[in-house]
Amino acid sequence: MASQTNKPEGKEVAKGEGKSKSKKGIKNPFLYVGTILLLVIVIIAFVFIPSAGSTRSSIPTFGSWNGKPIQYKQDSYFANQVAQINEYLRQQGLPEENFQMYAYQVWRIAFQSTAIRTALIDTVTRSGFRVTEKGVDEAMTQLEQFQEDGKFSIDKYNKTSKATLLALRNSTKEDLYVRRYYEDMYSISPSTAEIQFVANMAKPQRTIAYTSISMADFPDTEVLAWGQKNSELFRTIGVSRITITSSESDAKKILKQVQDNKLSFEDAAKSHSKDSYADQGGDAGSVIYYAFADSFTNKDDAAKVAALKKDEVSDVYKISDKAWSFFKINAELAEPDFTNAATISEVRSYISEKEKGTIESWAIAKANSVITSTDANGFKKIVQNAKLPFNEAGPMYVNLDTPTFYAYGQQIPLLQNYWSNSDPALADAEKSESFMTEVFSLPKGTVSKPQVVGDYVVVFYVKDEKTASDDDVAMTKFAYPYFHQQALDTETRNTVLKSKNFKDDFNKAFLSLYNTGATSSKKTETTTTTTVKEPEKK
Repeated sequence: MASQTNKPEGKEVAKGEGKSKSKKGIKNPFLYVGTILLLVIVIIAFVFIPSAGSTRSSIPTFGSWNGKPIQYKQDSYFANQVAQINEYLRQQGLPEENFQMYAYQVWRIAFQSTAIRTALIDTVTRSGFRVTEKGVDEAMTQLEQFQEDGKFSIDKYNKTSKATLLALRNSTKEDLYVRRYYEDMYSISPSTAEIQFVANMAKPQRTIAYTSISMADFPDTEVLAWGQKNSELFRTIGVSRITITSSESDAKKILKQVQDNKLSFEDAAKSHSKDSYADQGGDAGSVIYYAFADSFTNKDDAAKVAALKKDEVSDVYKISDKAWSFFKINAELAEPDFTNAATISEVRSYISEKEKGTIESWAIAKANSVITSTDANGFKKIVQNAKLPFNEAGPMYVNLDTPTFYAYGQQIPLLQNYWSNSDPALADAEKSESFMTEVFSLPKGTVSKPQVVGDYVVVFYVKDEKTASDDDVAMTKFAYPYFHQQALDTETRNTVLKSKNFKDDFNKAFLSLYNTGATSSKKTETTTTTTVKEPEKK
């Protein structure tokens, strides 16, 4: 059954489904696994690349696998992947004016697909497997472009140019290596016992009665108390800054000119600084101290700058791997005003982002103080007396993180979704291992401990339980081999793209082509079916 999902690269060769079938869809399984939504993007920009230069040196290397370069060349697998995506999306009716907007994503997908294919071929080759010339001959006779009335046409073959035949022969041989990889991988099919085990996960079903406390209700009094206890974080300081990205020595040279009054701080910022404050003469305005300190690689350096007096200029400090800054104090460090609503709002944002445990602890403590019953009796009354919401949900089953797979043109849940709930308090329930464990380990009628579920703390008791029939889980048994195969595909993809043997220079190469292509495209517009426009700068 596992073989019924998306076919691997290379399998088409033996079945007469050669590259010319791109008009019927994309045959690379990695374009499906976990990235189907990216198929709503396309590339028409960069049609200039094959004609941008006649020498191979004009085409940069996008990366490599085990030292083997991955390049975009006419009629290469990389180029064919881009073309297949393009043709697929043309058939989906994507407006042509949207093409170049998504150039980066499409090229990125095609590059990664090529890298994975390169890795698979290398892996199979190093295993000792070899494709014979006879095997390639047989596979070539199955290619669609050589078929006539369902049979191989020697006439069509002879009318094909030698260059095209050579390219087809090379790609067909590579396809056979890739096919061998997938034949071996897909032979690792799940056992009957494994399939039954997964299906049985959906059998125990439970309904809960519950209440919830939203972390958004964390009171201003608690925010104020925390802010006052950590007031040093919310002090403000007025600064101007100059950022240099060439070298630390260059930054010190510019600082020396400012210190010797050969160049004003403002003029130095406008002429040398490489940050967003340069046009304002370096003026960054009033900055909250914790945000100011976060911009340094060493927080102690931030304290040294903050200790300076008004109009003093700091030393040069490293703020990132390739950036150094020095600062001018426009307003000395000032204590926060906790009577100001904006300050309270800033403290709340800080806690929510960096100290969420503080809010969780408050919500858990509130739940423990309110929910005093240890069984179902009186739970509803206690909740209502505390003016908390009382709801029911279920039947739910063990479905951690809602695993899905892609088949038949849609994303399908492995475990069928018997339970749906519009309450935001349970929106993240199936992503919480502790919550799901508590639901299915508590005895019926027992009140749970407070559970953190997303941005809520939930307390519940198990109201009812039942066991699903074999018919109810039949779809899961049917679907698991599909899910298993796709999991293998995903693991292969991740193994290659995270391997130390994979060198990724895509961004550098893409930007290089993009910059040179904007000029080259103007020369080739009349020879292509689609004009290339320079993308809007954002």
